[in-house]
Amino acid sequence: MRAKATIKNSLWGFIQQVVICILSLVSRRVMLDSIGIDGVGLNGLLVNVLALLSLAEMGVGSVIIYHMYAPLAQGDQKEICRLMHFYKGIYRFIAAVITAIGLLMIPFLPYIVKGVHYSQGYITAVFLLFLAQTVSSYFFSYKRSLLSADQKQYVITIIDLLFRILTVIGGIVVLILTRELIYYLVFLIVVGILNNLAVSFRVNQLYPYIRNATDALSPERRKSIFRNVRDLFIGKLSWTITSSTDNILISALVGTIQVGMYSNYTIIINTLTNVMNQFSAAMSGSIGNLLATESKEYIDTVLHRLLFAMFFISAFCSACLICLINPFVALMFGENLVLGLDIVSICVFNFFLMTMRIPVWNMLSASGLFQKDKYISIIGSTINLVVSFVLGMRIGMLGILIGTTSTYLIQYILKIILFYKSFLAKSCKRVFLWLGAYLVLALVESAAAFWLCGFIFTGQVYVDFILKGIVAAVLPLCLNVILFCRTEPFRYLFNLGKKMIGKYKGTPAS
Repeated sequence: MRAKATIKNSLWGFIQQVVICILSLVSRRVMLDSIGIDGVGLNGLLVNVLALLSLAEMGVGSVIIYHMYAPLAQGDQKEICRLMHFYKGIYRFIAAVITAIGLLMIPFLPYIVKGVHYSQGYITAVFLLFLAQTVSSYFFSYKRSLLSADQKQYVITIIDLLFRILTVIGGIVVLILTRELIYYLVFLIVVGILNNLAVSFRVNQLYPYIRNATDALSPERRKSIFRNVRDLFIGKLSWTITSSTDNILISALVGTIQVGMYSNYTIIINTLTNVMNQFSAAMSGSIGNLLATESKEYIDTVLHRLLFAMFFISAFCSACLICLINPFVALMFGENLVLGLDIVSICVFNFFLMTMRIPVWNMLSASGLFQKDKYISIIGSTINLVVSFVLGMRIGMLGILIGTTSTYLIQYILKIILFYKSFLAKSCKRVFLWLGAYLVLALVESAAAFWLCGFIFTGQVYVDFILKGIVAAVLPLCLNVILFCRTEPFRYLFNLGKKMIGKYKGTPAS
């Protein structure tokens, strides 16, 4: 049941990201043509600034999902109603806090937006629109959490996909007609509100008993939740610092236009990352159920299977990225917007680390080890800020991205040690040996694919691109199948795939 729910959620998430990727690339090309690299850079920067404001959410979403597992599994509708009523009030308070902090940030915008031709009044207006878009989402977020906890992430994905298509296509039309970032943002706000209303309506249909959720939680239950929120906030802070400060530091230390160049790469890498995060969202409810009902030995086995699945996919994606992303950016956006191989290599390496972390992060979130995990988060975020700032001052964008790399590596090691020691109560040596092998193999495969692609030159850029894509895809796939075909994780995933395909065709898998 857990595997079926995860695969169903993942499938819809994959479809969503493929469609979004295609539409987003077209949208980015239109943005460059209509508002220029200055506008694209400003857009990318303020997205990250508003992501920092989301710290006011304090990790409440993860705590919601964690506390929903038990009452959903037990069918305790009264407790679900009490939790939903409580979270509704919390999220409205968060919306008010984010609004206040956002308004207080306005005087500091000139210190982080540099090298663009926009007036300060225009930049402030754009920031306020971004703020309105962010705040509006918090009036509906608590209902999304209920679907995630109940292993129905695919419901959110389907609705979001439909509105995402509307957003991108409508946004392209607005940009072409107005060539104005402000009108584009107003359109995004309207569609975003309609999207959240649609999710809210669907939740009310699936769980009609929550409409009259007015009962209050007991004081002891509220204290327990606030303790978890307090501990998880540190992790939320760390992740936001790691993922959302790169553009801010690049803008402040290098320039806002460079943010626009970098964002042409992140739109591709983030699409792949979002595909991986769909696996994360898809499996979160299943992992919560797993940790609540299964033995420690079986949980360890499942973690190894998930780590192998992430390696198989991310090694393939990494080889394709290192070989194709620069040629793609040159074809799609222009040769003058291509970044150096050193920066691209760090971006791809960070992508690999970020995707490999997903199973461990999910296990930790579902285990409830929020209090102990917060110290790892403090270490990671501190290292990220120090290394990114120091190296950013010396070597620019490359140094800022190296700071992100150091954070991923340190947190990954410490979180694995924590989970194995505090939850599974067993040694983590074996998982580190496998992860080391995965890392070395992914680096070798990517380097080999890039080296082979260097010999491809037909004089036709599109033919070269296709041939490089074939080499980058075939090499890691074939090599990993040969190396791992006799291992338990590979056999399990292969048989699971055959079983799912057999059900899809309506015939039993052999």
